[in-house]
Parts: sequence; structure tokens; C-alpha cells
Amino acid sequence: MELSGKIVLVRVDFNVPMDGGTIMDDARIKVPVATVKELKNRGAKVVLMSHMGKTSDQAEAPSLRQLIPVIEKIYGNSVLFIEDYLGENARSLIEKAPHDDLVFFENLRFHPQEESCDLDFARKLASLGDFFVNEAFSVSHRKHASVFGIPQFLPSDLGENFKKEIKNIERFFNHSSGKRMAIIGGSKLSTKIKLLKRLVTKVDKLALGGGIAGAFLSYLKNDLSGIFDFKEYESEVKEIVENAKKFGCELIIPTDFSALISTKSDHAIIRSEDSNTTVFDIGPDSVKLLEDHILTSDMVLWNGPVGLFERSPFEFGTKTIAEFIAERTQNHHLISIIGGGDTGFAMKKFGVADKMTCISTAGGAFLNYVENEDCPALEAIRISHNKFGEL
Repeated sequence: MELSGKIVLVRVDFNVPMDGGTIMDDARIKVPVATVKELKNRGAKVVLMSHMGKTSDQAEAPSLRQLIPVIEKIYGNSVLFIEDYLGENARSLIEKAPHDDLVFFENLRFHPQEESCDLDFARKLASLGDFFVNEAFSVSHRKHASVFGIPQFLPSDLGENFKKEIKNIERFFNHSSGKRMAIIGGSKLSTKIKLLKRLVTKVDKLALGGGIAGAFLSYLKNDLSGIFDFKEYESEVKEIVENAKKFGCELIIPTDFSALISTKSDHAIIRSEDSNTTVFDIGPDSVKLLEDHILTSDMVLWNGPVGLFERSPFEFGTKTIAEFIAERTQNHHLISIIGGGDTGFAMKKFGVADKMTCISTAGGAFLNYVENEDCPALEAIRISHNKFGEL
């Protein structure tokens, strides 16, 4: 489709971590670079739209103005910042902007209509452009006006990184040969129930870590049953264990743990119940068990650290497994797909982020797509394609 002279609205996710006005990680700002350059090469004028923060209260939500110097440095373009993009002159300001400039809107979440997916708000945003591109996979699970609403009023498509994120997840599930292994950690079983129910029917091996592993140990009446509480999710855990047998999925559960001894400042490796301990990591035997299973796998999907990696010495499990997966990936023995904010941060902390096949920029959106193989953003693009055709 001809884009020369056209205005393309690009939904990005520049919700980056900040500390006193300093950007702690600019990875999400870099994500749309290739898409923006491609659009500009095709003659389009590009408008970037993002949110930041979790509130629609302008007194509390951060302004995106503070990101301008970093955007200009990364993209090599001057930025025209528009605060009142709902005003009467907004479209005129965009049209008059120098072609080489990037137009950048103020925080979408200053308007409560964004999160409520108000279609009048979406229609107003859509009126500011000729085409729409979603390059924010990390918010693809949100049924918000800028994600789900705008494509209903404009010819729309996905950005290159968005397509890549989906392709990598589908590659894991649709790979015709080879053994698939998933490693699922984290502290809250409640956030991973649906994920585990799906994975247990799709993978050859399902390894558990963190508090999630503890719940399964309790159900299976392991010696550590007194440390972990699983009663609230007993029926779900039972279903997953039974489906593992039904679908031939091998459940891999830790056999030892690194625990904090309440009467001491150091840690100990435990294999039996001790009411005076607090478990923070898997132990060396469990790490070796995981490595052995990774050795016989062709693809690994990892979501959730297996221990409290932010605190020494409890980074051992996550760090060792990350380094092992990275080595196997670099030697072309393994396809590694890493998803989730904490897991991605751990890979960066341990210096292996660029050694994995794919590290998703998304947290909740990654989980949502793995669970459902669909999302509101994709539904919206399908609606757009049916109305206006494909870009």
C-alpha cells in the first residue's frame, strides 16, 4: 500500500522503568526502531503513541516529555511533542511537522477513555492518521482504545517486532520435531494456573521452580509438604498432575532447596521439612536435574525465575540454568525462548540476554499469548483487515 505522504499512527510501549527521572532500561524504546525506519523509508510521517504508569490521574501519572532526549538519540530524529492531541489543531500540527521529525503524543493514560476502550476516544485518535501500526506486543493483551479501538477505524497492521514475538512463540508450539521443554517459575501459583494447564498438554517436559514447585510438592506429599501451602489450588494442581500422565508430559520437580535458616544469617540446603526455614531457591541437585533434562531437549520456553535471584546466594539456581541454556543455544543445540519481565531482567543481570534465541519484551502479554494463542490486539487487526484490507 502507498504510504508516501501519509500519516501512520504507531502504538509503541515506552513504559520504561524510571528512577528519579533516569531511564533504567531503554530496551522498549529501541523495539520499534526497525518498523519506524521502514515506514519513513516508504515516505510516511510517523506518530508515536504510548502510555506510562498505571494511573489516569494526570497529577500522578508521569509525562512522556522526559523521554524525548532518549528517543531523539536512539532514532536520530527530532521529536515534535504534542500534549493536546485531542485539540482542534492536532491534525494540522502533525501535517505541518517536518517529514523527518517524529511526532510523539503525551501519555495516553492521562485519559481514562484509553483503558475503558471508549470508541469515541479511539475514533478521535484514528482521525489523526491515515494508517495504524501496532508495535506494542507487550500491551497486546489489553483491550484499550489505542490497541483494540483504533484498528476499527483505520487500515492497520502489526509491526515487525510484534510479528517476531508471535512467530517465536508459535515456533515453539508448532515445531514438527524435537522435544519441547518448559520451565515455569515464580512465586504465585495463581498467575500461572492457566499457563500450566495449557503447557502440560503441549510439551514433553514441564519443569517447575519457585513457589509453584512447592505447591506441587505439597500435593505429592513430599517431605517438604509442611513448608508450602497449596490447599486453595488443590483441584487445579490435581488436574495438571493427572493431565501430565494423560498427555505423556514429564513433570520435573525440585528435589532440594536453598533455604534461609531463621536462627542464622546464612543459608542451608534442605531436603526434608523444617519449620524454621524459608525456601528461596532450588538446590544444586535440582539444578543438575534441570540441566540433564535440558541436554535432551531441542526447545526450551522459560517463564519465571526458579528462585530469589535478586538476592545472594539465592541467585544460584536461576543464574546457573540461564548460563547453561545460553551455552547450549550458542552451540546450536537448543532453541531458547525467554518470556516475562523478571526472567528477562535476570538474563540481563547474568549477562546472557544476547545469547538466547529470543527474549520477549512482554510480561503479561507473553503469558496471555502462550495461554490462548490469541489476544485483543490480533482480534482488532483482523477486524481492520476485514473492513479495509491488509496493508
